[in-house]
Amino acid sequence: MPSKKTLQIVDYQATKPLDNQVFNRLTRLYIMALLAVAILSLLGQLLIQVFLNSLLDDSHVVNIAGRQRMLSQRLSKTAVLLCRPQIFQADAKFYSQDIKEIINLWELSHDALKNNNLRTEGRAYTVRNSEKTDSMFREIDPIFRVILANAKLINATINKPIKNQQEFLQKPLNQILAHERLFLKMMDKIVFQYDLESRERVAMTKKIELYLFILLFSILIVEGAFIFRPIANNIRLVIKKITDSESILRQTNEVLLATQKALVQATEDKYKLQLAEEKVRAASLMEGQESERKRLAQDLHDGIGQMLTGLRLHSEKVKSFSFINAKQEKSFDELQNLIQETIEATRTVSFNLAPSVLSDFGVVPAIRILTEQVAKISDLKFDFQALNVRRLPEGIEVCLYRITQEAIHNAVKYSKASLIIIQITDNKDVVKLLVADNGEGFEIKSIRKSLGGSGLKNMQARAELLNGSFKIQSKIGKGTTIKVEIPK
Repeated sequence: MPSKKTLQIVDYQATKPLDNQVFNRLTRLYIMALLAVAILSLLGQLLIQVFLNSLLDDSHVVNIAGRQRMLSQRLSKTAVLLCRPQIFQADAKFYSQDIKEIINLWELSHDALKNNNLRTEGRAYTVRNSEKTDSMFREIDPIFRVILANAKLINATINKPIKNQQEFLQKPLNQILAHERLFLKMMDKIVFQYDLESRERVAMTKKIELYLFILLFSILIVEGAFIFRPIANNIRLVIKKITDSESILRQTNEVLLATQKALVQATEDKYKLQLAEEKVRAASLMEGQESERKRLAQDLHDGIGQMLTGLRLHSEKVKSFSFINAKQEKSFDELQNLIQETIEATRTVSFNLAPSVLSDFGVVPAIRILTEQVAKISDLKFDFQALNVRRLPEGIEVCLYRITQEAIHNAVKYSKASLIIIQITDNKDVVKLLVADNGEGFEIKSIRKSLGGSGLKNMQARAELLNGSFKIQSKIGKGTTIKVEIPK
């Protein structure tokens, strides 16, 4: 039969999921309520901003429309002065310039208001013409065109030597004066209509804002009644349960903490063991790869390389004999070139597998020769810098060389770069390697899943085997940068 303490623990654990369920439900309701308040507040702010911008546009449109009345009066006045030069003869040339500016501004503003395409001082303004406003513009447009055409006629004729010029200009002047009053009356109606529609939009915006305020206030009341009050009651109940179960929880926590520490220690030991095994396997694999590289390089150099060299020497002897015709001589020359290219390719492969200069002279000369070879067979340019670099332990030199080799290979094959910067810095306690190109780059996240079988994983593994760090930075169109730090 279980003890009373055991029954209490089982009862507490049975009620825990219910508490979580209630907590999660109230949390969802609380978040939804806050979102509703935030959305309504945001809508109110957006509405105010849109209303203010609209009000500014409407006031500017009313101002431009009112200016059309003033411009029509100035146009009539200037036309009268130009057609009566004996009255203001000294100022005739100024009025001639004024009428041009008035005509251009008057016509431009009229078309902008009519076609909802108002732009002044480099800024576009919204013109909301209603059906009634469009109808008014259709009515006033013929009158506007008559005044505009006669004003342009006066402007075009005023400076020309025409016989009986004053009599000739009398007719267009009469047309302007005859239509001016009607234009002013109709333009007044348009201005009043713009103002009326603007005030209607203001009234509508006020109503919408009031509705949003009422809705927001209602939501706050609902939150207080159905969310915050239940939350307070549940918190009071939870606090009571916590107080009643404090002793049980203390004992249970002690047992759980002890178990947790044991599990954490076991997990850490297992993880450290796995890491050690992985490092041993990776080190063995890397060592095997280097040994195999050296063996293959030696075989290429001592075997195929020597045979190719012998073949080239024999071909030089054959060249001393005379050929039957020029075609045979040309074929023989091509064969010699092919032999030479094969020898160079074999040397390159042998160097890439295990460069002897790496073990003889160190990582700096090896990388410099590598960059020179790659530059010969590609369009890449290299900027190689070695700062205070002395001879390093063999493992570090091999690691730096292989990482650089793999980075250059990736840049040549994938990045379409034109410049690669390589920098090795030998500080007191750490050796730093930087390889950066100006190629196309890539998204780091897109290769995370496939990193296990790529050269990037091998570079990272080499650095980690020496307790170093490996970082790669890349972005589309920004090139790729690899940073390695290895403690000495």
